[in-house]
Amino acid sequence: MLASHRRLELLIDIAPAVLLCLLGVVELADSPLNPEARPQHLLAVVVTTCALAVRRRHPLTVALGIATAMALTALGAEPSDEVAVLLALIVAVYSAAAYLPTVQLVAAAAANSASLVVAILNDPSDSDPGNIVPTILLFVVLPAAVGAAYRRRRTAVQHLTAQAEELQRTRDEQARRAVTAERQRIARELHDLVAHAVSVIAVQAEAGRGMLDTDPATAGRAFAAIADASRGALVELARLLRLLRDDDSVTAAAPAEPEPLVPQPHFEDLDRLVSTMGAAGLTVRRATEGRPRPLDQGVSLCAYRVVQESLTNALKHSASEVAELRLRYDEDVLEIEVHTDTAVGDSGGGTGKGLVGMWERVVVCGGSLTLDVSAGFTVRVRLPLAVAVPA
Repeated sequence: MLASHRRLELLIDIAPAVLLCLLGVVELADSPLNPEARPQHLLAVVVTTCALAVRRRHPLTVALGIATAMALTALGAEPSDEVAVLLALIVAVYSAAAYLPTVQLVAAAAANSASLVVAILNDPSDSDPGNIVPTILLFVVLPAAVGAAYRRRRTAVQHLTAQAEELQRTRDEQARRAVTAERQRIARELHDLVAHAVSVIAVQAEAGRGMLDTDPATAGRAFAAIADASRGALVELARLLRLLRDDDSVTAAAPAEPEPLVPQPHFEDLDRLVSTMGAAGLTVRRATEGRPRPLDQGVSLCAYRVVQESLTNALKHSASEVAELRLRYDEDVLEIEVHTDTAVGDSGGGTGKGLVGMWERVVVCGGSLTLDVSAGFTVRVRLPLAVAVPA
C-alpha cells in the first residue's frame, strides 16, 4: 500500500515535468528567437521544467534553481517568456508554499520575484516597471497563497488523523484491559465453582466409604452425588481451560482490584435481583415460558450475571422506568431477553466493560449474545442447558 502510494506520488511529479518540457521544446521550435539565444533558452526550459520532478522532495532547491535559470537567461540572452517556463515557476512557488516552513517560503518567493524583475527590466520589447507588481502578484503571490492554504489543510488533516489514531489506540487499550479484567474475574469464579465441586466429592467420598457396609443405600446416594459433582467439575474445568487458552492472545493488563469475598449468585436468586432493581427505581416485568429446569453451576452464574448487567444498564443508562425480562426454556436452550423501550445512552458515563463482560461469559458457556437497538434496547442471550462432559 505504501509502495503504491509512493509510485503514484512519483508519477504525479514526473508527468507534469515531462509535459511542460515537451511544451517548451515545441514553443522554441516556433519561436522567433535569435539563433545565438536558442541554446540558452533550451537549457533554461529543460532545467526549469525537469526540476519539477523533484519539487515535492526538494521544493526549496527547485524554486531557487528555477529563479536562477530565469535570471541568467534574462541577463545572458533574451528573457525567458516561454509559457512552459512561466508555468514551471508557478508550480515551483506553489510547491515551496505547500511543503516549506514560512522562512524558506519567503526566501523562495523573494528569489523568484527577483528573477521576474530581472526578466522584465531586461526585456527589450517591454521593460515597463509598471508590469512588475502585477507580474509578481500573478506568478508569485497567488501561487504562494494557494500553496499555503494547501499546507494548512494538510497539517490540519494530519493532526486530526493523529488524534483519531490515538483515540483508537486508547479505545483498543481500554477494551483489551476490560476483556482481560473480566476474564480474570470469570476465571476466579469458575475456579471457585470447581473448588466447591471437588470439596463435595471429597466429603461425599468419605461419607460413602464409611457407610458402604452399614448403609448401602446412603452410600449409593453419596456416590451418585460424587458422579454429579464430577461431571459438573469437568464442565467448569473445561470452560476455565478454554478461557485461559483464549486469553493467550490478550496481553496481560494490570491486575484487577480484589473483590469482596461473597457467595457466588445463582439463577435462582433472580427474585432478589428483581426486588433490588425495583427498590432502585426500575420496575422489572418478568415472564417465563416453558418448564424451568435446574442449570449447572457455570450456566447458572452466567445467566444471573447477564440479567444483572442488562438490568443495571437499563437502570443507569436508559430513561425508561420499566424493563421486560423474558425467560424461555426450550428443550436444551435457555433464552434470556431484557428489553427497554428507550435506547441505552451514555448519560451514565458507561465504559462498555459490562457488555464486554457479558459477551465473554456467554462465549465461555458456549452460548450466543445479540444486541438490538432498532426499538429501544434489547439484549438476547441463548445458553445451552445440556451439560456436555469433555472427553
